[in-house]
Amino acid sequence: MLRMPVLDTPRPRYLSRVMPFAGNGNAKVLIGIRRSGKSTLLRMMADSMGPGIDAVFLDMERWQNRSYRDPDALYGLISGSLAGGGRGCLFIDEVQDVREWESVIRSLIAERRCDVYLSGSNSRLLSGEFATFLSGRVNALDVFTLTFSECLEFEEAYRGPADREAVFDKFLRFGGFPNVWRNDYAESQAHSEISDITDAIIKRDIADRHGVRNTEVLDRILSFICDNVGNPMSVNNIFASLRSEDGSIGRDMVYDYVGYLEESCLIVKAPAYDVKGRKHLTSKYKYYLSDIGIKSARLGFRPDDISGYMENILYLELRSRGYDVWVGDCDGRAIDLVGEMNGKKVYVQATSELSGEETVRREFGSLRGIDDNHPKYVVTLRDGPLNADIDGIRCRRLIDFLEMREF
Repeated sequence: MLRMPVLDTPRPRYLSRVMPFAGNGNAKVLIGIRRSGKSTLLRMMADSMGPGIDAVFLDMERWQNRSYRDPDALYGLISGSLAGGGRGCLFIDEVQDVREWESVIRSLIAERRCDVYLSGSNSRLLSGEFATFLSGRVNALDVFTLTFSECLEFEEAYRGPADREAVFDKFLRFGGFPNVWRNDYAESQAHSEISDITDAIIKRDIADRHGVRNTEVLDRILSFICDNVGNPMSVNNIFASLRSEDGSIGRDMVYDYVGYLEESCLIVKAPAYDVKGRKHLTSKYKYYLSDIGIKSARLGFRPDDISGYMENILYLELRSRGYDVWVGDCDGRAIDLVGEMNGKKVYVQATSELSGEETVRREFGSLRGIDDNHPKYVVTLRDGPLNADIDGIRCRRLIDFLEMREF
């Protein structure tokens, strides 16, 4: 049996949602941006299997495994290493790098040869033929970079007792890529590493895969989205902005490139939800970054954009806990985030501070119009005069909200 060393602090919110499916005959698939910690999670899963279990663990980014990008070579390795009967375990990291990987996994599951665990950096990994063929036979889990509470755990694990406020300030500026928190980086070093990750994704996962020659346009689109985090936007908005600067940019190109950024997990799309009508709206949406550190790495840290930072952080917090998340609309009033999990909803408004009557009216007004009993929060960056519950709406400081065990 192959043993992989566990080098990081546990991430129980993911492990606890995957491991109950161990041995169920389905493919367990982790999907998320590169360097979000999927590899470590796979290694932790492999380590948790206990003695007496045969396992094959393949990291497809390693040069030594390049021959297994060929489907016949991969199948030959697995069939020769795992006897069958479902008692072995297969772990493949970055499975999208294997040609025809869908066919190999499909066959292994049909043969009941092993328990399958996969990771990939492509949001459309489970779309198309593979998803159709294995309908009901896949347990998918989106993996995000570290949340604030996880960053606090990393800081304490690597550098000892930590100041909670200092870690939060660092999180706000650096984001949550695990390798940034393993190392005691200065801000410029952290942003340099995040830029390297982003550039590698654009080159490898987008340009090489889709034959994109003009990566400058990709960069400009990503920078536009970074600049407008928290604002409603559409591909038409992005196209109009870029076209005003460069008349050679076509609408179809922008649509394609935004799709590639989504596919690579660099950005995530949050559609709108009509709270009163209880229906999804296809014409309204926002884009968020898969890690808020990408914004600061591209544009520098911008305190004036703090509401956008907060909203992005809150979106990722909800998603990392397993919520489906939308931007809300209640009789034309915007609700920053609507989360739903197992039939339970939570409504969240983000604001830097509640410093005046107009701000209070705006932030509380949208939530007051919701006539259900699900939790409603106004989340502020700092303590304010209204750090209390009002009309059933709970006011919480962001750092406290992020550490709540449940909402």
